[in-house]
Amino acid sequence: MIIDSVKGSVKFKVVYHGIALAGKTTNIEQLAKSDGLDILTFDTKQERTLVFDFITRKKVVDDFQLSFSIYTIPGQDIYKDIRKMVMRGADAVVFVVDSSEKKLKENVEFLEVLADDLRLYGKTLESTPIVIQYNKRDLPDAVPMDVLTSEVYIPNKPYAEAIALRGEGVQETFNLVEEELVKKFKQMVG
Repeated sequence: MIIDSVKGSVKFKVVYHGIALAGKTTNIEQLAKSDGLDILTFDTKQERTLVFDFITRKKVVDDFQLSFSIYTIPGQDIYKDIRKMVMRGADAVVFVVDSSEKKLKENVEFLEVLADDLRLYGKTLESTPIVIQYNKRDLPDAVPMDVLTSEVYIPNKPYAEAIALRGEGVQETFNLVEEELVKKFKQMVG
């Protein structure tokens, strides 16, 4: 979080994290579309995120201009150095879960990847604002929510269900992370 009290601005970095093809880029595309924003993206030939996707959203709160720089990480292990670079300076994380049964184990394992990525920068799962998004709820093999919330979870973190391809749950997820960051900002400035 970068606060400029003279200009009345606050900058936050939000990173969408999770396994490959979980829907991180789709979330960013839906947010950009709803706000009429351009998205900066670097894709591979397989249409997977190579470096990151990026948009900025703005909002005014208590006479401060809040700016949310929103990034995605590449989910493939071969790009782990890029993922770690993108995580530097993250103020909050949206952990996107692919609800498919065949991806359950990979989602669980990637929670540890997230913990490791945060530790690199002196942060923990507990101390970092994190929202879990259970995406792809429309899949025929989608794991029931009670299983997902017991297997792929971080204690005391909010979550949302989504079908990002349809835009369902995308804004609701971002609203949750925005609430967490605004609350943290208000605590800092009193």
